Amino acid sequence: MKIQRLFIIILLTSILSGCSTSNKGITHTDNYSWFPFSWYSAKISGKTFDKVAMLVPVKVNDLNANFTVQFDLGSDATLIYGNTISSYYKENEMKNFILQDSKSTDDGGKIGYATKGLVYHFGKLSGDKLIYKDNYGDKIPRDSLFTKNPKHIGSLGADIFYNKVLIIDYPNKKMCLLDSLDNHWKNITTFVDVRSKNGRLHIPLTIDKKTYWFLFDTGASLFPINISKDLWNSLVDKSAKTDTILANSWGEKVKFYGRPIKEKVYLGKKKLESNYAWYNENKRLQEFNKTEQINGLTGNAFFVNDIVVLDFKNNKFGVVN
Repeated sequence: MKIQRLFIIILLTSILSGCSTSNKGITHTDNYSWFPFSWYSAKISGKTFDKVAMLVPVKVNDLNANFTVQFDLGSDATLIYGNTISSYYKENEMKNFILQDSKSTDDGGKIGYATKGLVYHFGKLSGDKLIYKDNYGDKIPRDSLFTKNPKHIGSLGADIFYNKVLIIDYPNKKMCLLDSLDNHWKNITTFVDVRSKNGRLHIPLTIDKKTYWFLFDTGASLFPINISKDLWNSLVDKSAKTDTILANSWGEKVKFYGRPIKEKVYLGKKKLESNYAWYNENKRLQEFNKTEQINGLTGNAFFVNDIVVLDFKNNKFGVVN
């Protein structure tokens, strides 16, 4: 089993319920079963970023504790962090959860195992068969296990949305999952066709009348687009000052360089407001782009004022009008 990840990633393969049991006839968003998310903010390289990551509150099994996971469509799997969950169970109990013969490694060489009996609960959704990320995450002190302060325990990957329709309402910080696209969302949304690989969506962005393909990665919130150095040099304003950020990528410090793009960026006919491009020279991250057959990554930055509709069933990406 191969797990791929870029910036921050879990495998949910059992979706037990969605936004509604029946989508027919629903005409108002209040009738949908939304689940919330919050923004994680941080100071990176001396700069404060209000929207570094999207966090979803979850419960694990019947543990009376508050957890969060990162919402990460850049990952094809869903993880639970070994150090964190192991703080809540005895060693022999954890062994019962982990399928030892399922050992695998990701692109960074980190070990993961499939699990049984570990279940995430978020909103009205639940899922099991999480990937146990060995020796990852923070250990929780015994006197803090059940305090109200949320503990970060993993991430939600694109696998949980297979053959579903995901609505992300960025302004109201909530999401919803549908079995299929209903008339309400069809009538108010403008869609473009997208590509799909390993369950992840690649969206087309047009810059100076040329189309480029980007992985839509909600785990890459810092950058509107993150591309190769060669492409970056052809798109940015070379007279502008270069910004530099040193960010963490799975325990590895990676330097990113940014400048404004010379031309406007479009998704279909929609002009995207933020037009800053970044590049890095990390071999692991650049190799991912080649393997994924994309020009780079895009994330939340272009859409934080929008409601977007991701149709994983029909390979379409839409923005509500």
